[in-house]
Amino acid sequence: MSNQFVDLCELLANAPRNCWLALNEDQSEIVGRGETIKEAIAEARRKGVEDPIIIWAPKEWIPVVF
Repeated sequence: MSNQFVDLCELLANAPRNCWLALNEDQSEIVGRGETIKEAIAEARRKGVEDPIIIWAPKEWIPVVF
C-alpha cells in the first residue's frame, strides 16, 4: 500500500452529491455512483474496476480534521 498523499479536492469539487461514489484504485477518477454502496460498486465493475474505493459524498463538503 502506498503512503502517498492524494488530494481529492479537485476530483470531488464537481462530483455528484448525496450519494456513494466509487473511485478507481489510484483515486484519480470517479468510476461509479449510487444511492447504495452496492449500486456504486456495480457501476465501477461495469467499467472494469473490480475493487473500487467507496466514499460518501454529502450534500455539502465541510472541512474536517481527523
